[in-house]
Formats: sequence, C-alpha cells, structure tokens
Amino acid sequence: MLSPVRTAIIPAGGTGSRLMPLTRAVPKELLPVWKKPVLQYAIDEAAAAGIEHLIIVTAPGKESLQRHINFDDKLGNVTNTSGLTIEFIVQDVARGLGDAIRLAAPRNEPVAVLLPDELLLGENCLRQLVQSYVTNQASILAVQKVPLAEVRHYGIVDVTTLDGRSLDVRAVIEKPEPHLAPSQLAIIGRYVLDPAVIDALQTAMPTLNNEIQLTDSIAATCGNATVKAVHFDGRRFDCGNFQGLLQANLAMAEMENPKNIGPVIDRTAA
Repeated sequence: MLSPVRTAIIPAGGTGSRLMPLTRAVPKELLPVWKKPVLQYAIDEAAAAGIEHLIIVTAPGKESLQRHINFDDKLGNVTNTSGLTIEFIVQDVARGLGDAIRLAAPRNEPVAVLLPDELLLGENCLRQLVQSYVTNQASILAVQKVPLAEVRHYGIVDVTTLDGRSLDVRAVIEKPEPHLAPSQLAIIGRYVLDPAVIDALQTAMPTLNNEIQLTDSIAATCGNATVKAVHFDGRRFDCGNFQGLLQANLAMAEMENPKNIGPVIDRTAA
C-alpha cells in the first residue's frame, strides 16, 4: 500500500552559528558524520520511510547543498541516490522554521518535516510517525524526554495520557522556562503535519525571536484537530553544536568498527 505521506521538507536555510567558524566555509548540513554529510542521514531516513518527493528549503549562498546531490539546474529537480525526487526552494529572508515550511508545503495533503541537525539512531523515526498517521489521521510529533533544565531549548508538549508510545497532545509550548513546562517531553525534529497545520501557517505572525514558529501553528490546531506524539526510543544527537557533532561521529564509528572505538557517552540522554 502506498504511503499517504508522500512529501517531506528538510529546512536547511540556517547559518550554523553554533558551529562557527566551521560553517563559514561549509554549510552545517554538509559537515561529516563519519562517512557522509549529516544532511544525507535525513535524506536516507525519508527515503526509507516511503517518502517520494523531498523539498529542501535553503538560503542564498548555500548552493553547495545542491551540488551534494548532483543538482542540475537545467532539469529543476533530480533523483538522489536514495531514490527520492528532490527539489530546492530558496528562502530569501530567514523568517524561521514555520516560514520555511509554509513556503514549501503542498496544500491539502499531509507533509513530513525532518530537521537535519537532529541525527537519530535506532528504529526509523519518520517511519514510525507515518505509521501513526495512517492510524490516527492527525498531526504526529516525535518527542523524547530531556532534562528539566534543558526544556527552555525546545518545543515542549502537554499530553493527556502517558499510556504506550502514542500520546495525546493538548498543547505545545515553545521554549518554556523550566518552572512553566507542562512536561519534559521535547519535540525532536521529526513531524508529520496534517493540512490543518499548513493552513494555520499561512496566516501565522512572527512571535519568538521575530520568527514564524511552527509550534505556534501546531498549538493553534490542538483545540480543533487531533495532535499525537510518538516517543522515540533511540539515540538522538544534536549535530548543530560541537559536542553533538563529535558524539554522533563517535557513535557511527563505533557502530561500524566497535573494536577500535572506546565507549560513546550519549550526553543527550535524559
């Protein structure tokens, strides 16, 4: 059976400020994790989850992302080695994640989103979300528990039940202070968004950091449409900072050649 989630978006327009000075020369999405760029892990995850069409939202000056997948501007889109048809859209002005998604998302169909900074090891996370979408016909968010002191760095979900891996979401709060956080369950950069969220993004206004926040539009649909969360049980590495990038490299090296690599400490675990 064909997946109802055929399109995925990878927002890749960020400046990589947390990885300066490396990102002055190389976009953060092309920094290596073991033997391939971090971007390629997200592309491969999307392909393995049944995605057919991938849209990468980039920024002026990041043409090397196109070169990575042998982009040919005479064709307009290409088929990557992962089997996906890949298209590029340029976000001329950085207005946040929500704006990147509303620029690229098709209307009237669900769309997956993968943040390439987040490298996830274990069972294919996006495939789990797609499977949950088939069952629930609702927006699906990947979440993982984080330390209370770190909730201010994430979108945090307020859930009504903790039974099983699929959770009912009643609210989403962007980067709350620890004493205001409704839980320690953080959204970790994988989504399947129902058309209701895409519709809400069309009229969304800038809020935090004067950016269009995806979490605002997800939160706006919670009262009118079902939103679910799926707990990801694998390992997560934030490759947007030096520590996470190093830990991801060590983890991949250990998986390929464990006898030659010492034990890897996963500092992202709660």
